Amino acid sequence: MPDEDLAREVQELKKALEELRESFAVVSQMAQAYLRLINIYAQYGGLSIDLVVPEVRSDPIAREIVRILFDLKRANVSQIARELKGRRGKASRNTVRAKLAELREMGIVVEAPGERGKVYALSREVVKKWLEMIGMPIRLDHTNDY
Repeated sequence: MPDEDLAREVQELKKALEELRESFAVVSQMAQAYLRLINIYAQYGGLSIDLVVPEVRSDPIAREIVRILFDLKRANVSQIARELKGRRGKASRNTVRAKLAELREMGIVVEAPGERGKVYALSREVVKKWLEMIGMPIRLDHTNDY
């Protein structure tokens, strides 16, 4: 009987040790991600979308549209124009439409059918790059958001 109790206790301790190892691995991964963010911040002076999508660095309207799509996830031309106007002071749907076409050609934005016409979202590749840069271990194949 004492041997069975001892064996059970050893099994429980093994299980607890394995859970601690798993927890330590997660904490270690988070610490590495945090240090990566600190390094990026120190190197570039901030975390910005143009670190992941350097193609928009020189185009303030395209860069802002990408930021808007990060915030809204999906939006139609009118929603993007309204948000852009709020952030920049002016915007037209024609300008937004033209910039979205450019961003689509670059593979930064994708177009999808929505309830009332087309909606736009960031491509999975852009979102994946962003998540990798900030160290978030999120697998996009488990979500329909992007």
